[in-house]
Amino acid sequence: MRAFFAFQLLLLYGIFCYWCLARYRRTHSTLAAPAALNESWLIGYASQTGIAEHLARQTAAQLQKAGVSTWVQSLNQLDVSHLSEARHLLFVVSTYGEGEAPDNGNRFLSRLANQSLDGTSYALLALGDSNYPRFCEFGRQLNHALHHAGARPLFDLVEVDQRDPGAIRHWQYYLGQLTACRDFTDWLEASYENWQLVNRICLNPQGYGNPAFHLQLRPLDKSLSAIQWQAGDIAEIGPANAAAVLDDFLSHLGRDSSLLRTGLLRKRLPVYSAVADAEDLFAAWRLMSDQELLDQLQDLPHREYSIASTPAQGALELLVRQQGRLDKDAPYLGLGLGSGWLTHHAQTGASIALRIRSNPHFHGSELDRPMILIGNGTGIAGLRAHLLARIAAGTGDNWLLFGERSRKTDFFFGEELLGWQASGHLARLDLAFSRDADAPRYVQELLPPAAEELRTWVDRGAAIYVCGSLKGMAQGVNEVLEAIFGREKLEALADERRYCRDVY
Repeated sequence: MRAFFAFQLLLLYGIFCYWCLARYRRTHSTLAAPAALNESWLIGYASQTGIAEHLARQTAAQLQKAGVSTWVQSLNQLDVSHLSEARHLLFVVSTYGEGEAPDNGNRFLSRLANQSLDGTSYALLALGDSNYPRFCEFGRQLNHALHHAGARPLFDLVEVDQRDPGAIRHWQYYLGQLTACRDFTDWLEASYENWQLVNRICLNPQGYGNPAFHLQLRPLDKSLSAIQWQAGDIAEIGPANAAAVLDDFLSHLGRDSSLLRTGLLRKRLPVYSAVADAEDLFAAWRLMSDQELLDQLQDLPHREYSIASTPAQGALELLVRQQGRLDKDAPYLGLGLGSGWLTHHAQTGASIALRIRSNPHFHGSELDRPMILIGNGTGIAGLRAHLLARIAAGTGDNWLLFGERSRKTDFFFGEELLGWQASGHLARLDLAFSRDADAPRYVQELLPPAAEELRTWVDRGAAIYVCGSLKGMAQGVNEVLEAIFGREKLEALADERRYCRDVY
């Protein structure tokens, strides 16, 4: 009997030791990186309740759908020596308690302190609750530590207040931009209002690049007429299928109904030539009721655009460049999902599903603070809204640096901008046109010759706002500004919300 009890005690002791060892390994060790880490996107998360981990794994799934290899680990499991090996670093982190790191990420910052990540690129999604005084504190600390280690942001920190659907969709939108795969499904559904497309004008019919259209929209529901937004905010659009696409799909299906036609308007429909078993799919769908079929199909993903006006203009205005090319044989297949809908398929007077998303990181600074605005292409939209707001308030301490392809064909809102310069509302206007033979250059090339005046404006308290292309322009501008001001100074300006970007 004693031997039996001794055996039981020994067994329990062994189980206890194994549990202690496993617990130690979970909390003190890191996991070996995959052999092809240099070909992968590393996704680190810090999650107390599981939400950040769930979003990290959804991030991995979206990237994998785009053909990108991923590796997902909690921050405490990551070996910081592996960080510089990954193609890109993505972080999804929450803040716990009074600005603290979650338990599975609370040792990461100390281990990151002496690492060099020069040349490594990263992006960060920070979750928090603005009801607490240290909102997204851990995410902000991690962002600062990565900057200090020399890592370069792929885009600005995305902060999520209480799982705000718009901010999470914004993260998805950026992932689509980075991978050039915009065929994703929104993780959280948007609640759209119905707006009417009241006007659409092509601003560069003879331009070098794809046509860009100036759109004006107003809410269809009169009760929404008091909708307000600020300069810097974003319009999320729910794209719809072209009439030709719907007709073709319903013809293949062999039936039509008002429920089906309305329900399919914003559903993802297959491209039949690219689906090997298309006929099998249609055979299965023909056996379903209209509602069962609609439940089988995913919604089209949203698209987002910088708002180019303020409510004082009486309309929500956008500047949208048409993506893709029109195909005379199948005009609906060659255009981008959002831009094709807004610039070609939707007719004037059509209903547009639209949702305004607050973008506080790009809201305007104090009106008495000078503003330096830098952008290219359709990025002039977000900058124009800021200029309209400041001009309406009587503020003329504004400096715009803008670049496009050709002054003759692609100088968007050119007459308006030159008029503001003549009236003194624009203290300075610098322009760069990359295809003009007399002086071809990009907008970032305007900065070095103006370095001394840029320093003078910043010393007077100026804020710098950048809007436009993420690749090329925004990266180039950031590199030049670092050379002019130094990395620490530029980071300090960002911390003070005096260096703000809305890039895509």
